[in-house]
Amino acid sequence: MQDLSFDFGDPFFDLAGWQVGVQVVTFENLYGLDPARVTRRTGGGSFSVVADGLTWAGGQEKSPGRVELTAKGNADELAITVAARHPQKVRCLKLLLRGLPTGEVIGGRWSKAPLPPGGAILHYPGSLHTPLMFVRTPDAYYYFRSADERVRAKRFALRETGGALALEFIHEEAADEMTTSVTTPPWVVGRCADPAPIVERHMAHVQQVFGLEPWEKRADVPGWTRQIALVAAIHGMHWTGHVFNTYAQALETLEWFARRIDGQRVLAFLPGWEGRYYWQYGDYRPDPRLGGPADFRALVEGARRLGVRLMPMFGANCANTGLAGFQKWGAPSYLRSPGGYVFQGNMPDWDTSRANDPGWQAWLNAGAPAWRDHLVDQISRLVEEYELPAVFLDTQHIWQNDPRYSVYEGLLTLRDALKARFPDLLVAGEGWYDALGAVTPVSQTGAPVQWPEIFARYNRTFGHLSWGDPSRASSGVHEAGTTGFFQAPNERHWWPTVTIVDGTLEKAGDAVEAVIRQATEYTRRFLS
Repeated sequence: MQDLSFDFGDPFFDLAGWQVGVQVVTFENLYGLDPARVTRRTGGGSFSVVADGLTWAGGQEKSPGRVELTAKGNADELAITVAARHPQKVRCLKLLLRGLPTGEVIGGRWSKAPLPPGGAILHYPGSLHTPLMFVRTPDAYYYFRSADERVRAKRFALRETGGALALEFIHEEAADEMTTSVTTPPWVVGRCADPAPIVERHMAHVQQVFGLEPWEKRADVPGWTRQIALVAAIHGMHWTGHVFNTYAQALETLEWFARRIDGQRVLAFLPGWEGRYYWQYGDYRPDPRLGGPADFRALVEGARRLGVRLMPMFGANCANTGLAGFQKWGAPSYLRSPGGYVFQGNMPDWDTSRANDPGWQAWLNAGAPAWRDHLVDQISRLVEEYELPAVFLDTQHIWQNDPRYSVYEGLLTLRDALKARFPDLLVAGEGWYDALGAVTPVSQTGAPVQWPEIFARYNRTFGHLSWGDPSRASSGVHEAGTTGFFQAPNERHWWPTVTIVDGTLEKAGDAVEAVIRQATEYTRRFLS
């Protein structure tokens, strides 16, 4: 974590025992409160701090501007809101806390970890699935949460200084709405003996503001989905063109499964079905080398005969820049940061050049009408032509605070456009954060390590497409190469999953049958 090379000189204020400060960040500098122009009021558990001027260069220079901090609460819990104005466009506001006890951080996916020596930054959306984290000390849990009602960037920065914990809670305004003033949603800081009630309270807030419904009542979940007990991830074609399974081989695999388990319990996930994985993103159609339209139709009809549901994979925000028409629907839709950087994404080493330089791979914003309309048209054409029951949106969790279009609102619009045309279509996706659970009720990366109910109450998950197959741990089309062979946890929100590449059934049929037995037990425990 990078930091300033000098003491910025921030004034701190004692609010019910919490040591609190504020900084203002524009696109051209960092500002603090002018101590000479601060007015503070306290009474009845309420606090007010108003600064009628700011400083910069660590207090060496003065700046016009105004900050108003209001807080209510006590030593056990304090809710704080900050508003600021500045002549320049305000990017974000930083709420500073210092003098807290150090301890174990319960942050990314709510796993426990000591604070690294250089500090840590947790992002929402990103490493934080919801804007709530804890610090566990010998005496208590300290919790820090944002009560925002929208998906907006939050960053939690932690570092140890002088034997105590210092934190920054950063609210970044939606980039397409940034002006010379900003007001944060409430930041809630507190301490408790048991974190579970805090999680439950936060869940109630998330459920209300994002419209989440329990899995059993979700209107966007087709009835057949509630009977699924097994996901067979049947991989098609690798980026290099290596074929794992043709459409005819995929159908043979489904027939093999249907002899061992009721086909209506099976969801067939099809990564790389469209041809060269990722290379073909943006132009979806049955691939000639995999069997072309005729064999794909035979796969669809065969799966329907067996009762199996097919779920082909589509890129929610990636496309090949070399495709015909890219300049029309792709170039205007590049995903950008608030500062204007074009998002580069994970930059996989598809060709093993060890350069991680897929310059042909563009990351696009589903909020951009040109890309979203193109993707909706592509998916809709295939769903209609082949009567597909489900679609999977790869990397739909990727989020940037794009200054032109809201990523999250774009995904909502994408989902609504598909559901308007196909009400019984299951729209699933790769990743998950709290609000995204309202868009894609099924995702590959789901529940956090602790308090999984924040996911499990509303969603279902299954093994990631990078899970290795049981014959040689091949991740199929995924860039991971080889990984481990896993069985899903025996939990209601986890669908048993198995990866199928070339030779899996012939070389590891017994291991696949073990996953089928797990699915049979899942059916008995959770679906009967």
